[in-house]
Amino acid sequence: MNRRKHPRSKAWLTGATATLAVFSGEQSSHAVQPALPPRVSEQLAMSLSRFAFQHEGVLGTSFDLLVGAVRADDARVCEQQVLAEIERLRLVLSTYDPASEISRVRAGAAVASPELQSLLSAYGLWAQRSGGSINVNMAGVIRLWQAAREAPPAPDALESAFRQPLAYNVDALGKGFIIDRAVEVARRFAPTGLLNIGGDIRAWGEVAWQIGIANPFAPAENSPLLGHFILRNGAVATSGGYSRFVTLAGRRYSHIIDPRTLQPAGQISSASIVAEDCLTANALATAATVLGLDEGIRLAKMSGAWEHFLVDARGRIDSSIMPTAVATDSAPPPAADKKPATDAPAGPAAEAAWPTNFQVKIDLSLKAPPAGRAPRPYVAVWVEDSNKKLVRTITVWGSNFKWLRELNTWWEVAGSYTDGYTQSITRATRPPGKYAIVWDGLNDKREPVPQGEYRIVMEVNREHGRHATESVTIKCGPEAQSAELRATSESDAAKVEYGAKSP
Repeated sequence: MNRRKHPRSKAWLTGATATLAVFSGEQSSHAVQPALPPRVSEQLAMSLSRFAFQHEGVLGTSFDLLVGAVRADDARVCEQQVLAEIERLRLVLSTYDPASEISRVRAGAAVASPELQSLLSAYGLWAQRSGGSINVNMAGVIRLWQAAREAPPAPDALESAFRQPLAYNVDALGKGFIIDRAVEVARRFAPTGLLNIGGDIRAWGEVAWQIGIANPFAPAENSPLLGHFILRNGAVATSGGYSRFVTLAGRRYSHIIDPRTLQPAGQISSASIVAEDCLTANALATAATVLGLDEGIRLAKMSGAWEHFLVDARGRIDSSIMPTAVATDSAPPPAADKKPATDAPAGPAAEAAWPTNFQVKIDLSLKAPPAGRAPRPYVAVWVEDSNKKLVRTITVWGSNFKWLRELNTWWEVAGSYTDGYTQSITRATRPPGKYAIVWDGLNDKREPVPQGEYRIVMEVNREHGRHATESVTIKCGPEAQSAELRATSESDAAKVEYGAKSP
């Protein structure tokens, strides 16, 4: 990081060692389960510090590791050992690597490793237990759906692909299997911690962690969560088609395919399952997405799931964590008696209110690291008005407070900022480096701003000094608008869209 002297901030960030979600200015979690007694956590906190590590491009998605350790060196060793175990298993199970063991097996070689044999056995077990809603022989079927451009694949082509021998695809359960094995390694080096790979989470040790549940209808990184719960010595996995999908003739199809029909699953928008281990949680979440509410919940209960949280395609929720329905809007509508910010420009323009249900969406794409994975850069995104005054800090990402000051431009602009408290978020797996961020037209006081021109600013800083700031001005009025943040050394060009929220 670049080093320079910085002005003193008016307010310190809190909880700065938690994951990406912690610095999200738009977060609005609601407790859905009472917190556990703090005695155990407080006792451990007296002797352990918390360290956070974040990477992109691990198993094709994001990686967040929180470690409780006495020394930073101990935490770093834990991180290195966890990454080494993940890489070892990737070379066995990756369906994207032609040199992996499973790729060789699909070409006719014999199964050699106990890890692949164990995972294939798990598929056999869950295929039987789930009534065929999980099946390992889906590689050809998935390829046909991924390659489709104008229309869905023909039924006879799908059936032929499904009947091909050794068409193994272990992605549905493979990530959970790898997370469980990586956590077993982590236990040797740290007494407590949490590993989140692409939204599938496993926690170990006697510490209570607050886990947020992403909203499938508003899945931006800083959108309000459906709720949160406490996780200790267990796992949670979420399955859903809202982050990965194919669009054909204007219709979106989930990447999750029902092996019984060879068609995309569409009954469930998001299925989160809490269980003892991540493979079980993964299997039950995937099966629930295919089976639907009633059968998915029945299977989860029969299979020893601790909790479930299912959202169907119409937004209805069935949950043992939070039984009440939750609105799917990404933010509550502003109160009618709220006034624009006091520093808004005077005159007729100030009287034009921000249109109801409008937002600014930024599709941020971090550049892929050259070596396949790299620490996630620190990022700040904020809004300024036409007078270059700060309107809203939309989101700030980072794992160590002292390095947040290396986001020099944001640090000097932001007079105060307080973060959320969710320590990790369970969500459907997203592609690596792909993040959506939204601004709902509220300022830092959570008051609605007037229509007008606003400057969206993004600052990115990575270890070893790569540092970039880009901005774009967009007119926020009664009509939809679009703009683009130019590419930087750390990010691709980012689309900025202003308009009504998607239904």
